[in-house]
Amino acid sequence: MKHLKTVTFVFLTILLTSCSSDDDSNSSETNFIHVGDASFEMKTAVVEPSLNSVYLGLTNSTEAEINASFSGTTLNNVDYFSARINEFDLLSGETYDLDAISSMEFIVGGDVVNSEFENGFSQFYKSGSNSNLEVISGSITVIDYSVESIRFSFSFTRQDGVEISGVYEGSFLYLASDDE
Repeated sequence: MKHLKTVTFVFLTILLTSCSSDDDSNSSETNFIHVGDASFEMKTAVVEPSLNSVYLGLTNSTEAEINASFSGTTLNNVDYFSARINEFDLLSGETYDLDAISSMEFIVGGDVVNSEFENGFSQFYKSGSNSNLEVISGSITVIDYSVESIRFSFSFTRQDGVEISGVYEGSFLYLASDDE
């Protein structure tokens, strides 16, 4: 009887552990961009201050892949979010509304050839040729920004009513611009 209790206890422990890990995988939605019902995983954030603004980017490529692209490696099926914020650098706890963002776009399924992003399909932008894809309201909030990590979120609404949201938390690739 004692052996049966031990086997039952081990079985229940394995069963409960299996169930809890399945639940956890769906509960956290960091490092994603949601455009309506579509979801895009983001693996790397990029921050690049320049003379009059700071570039903030997200991509589904890894930091190693990005660095390899600087050496001529071609990357395919790249999802790429970029925003140019009219500040000298990002500040923790600061929210940047559309007036503070000079340009912004999110393109999926593109390629990086000779370190340049090409092709792809626009999901949203601040201004462009299709007014339905233009963002009409929203903001980016930098929750925490330090030498080691960045945490930010954003929420926008497109002209056609599609809701957009994004969250990133983790390390980032810092690029010093040529005009610094």
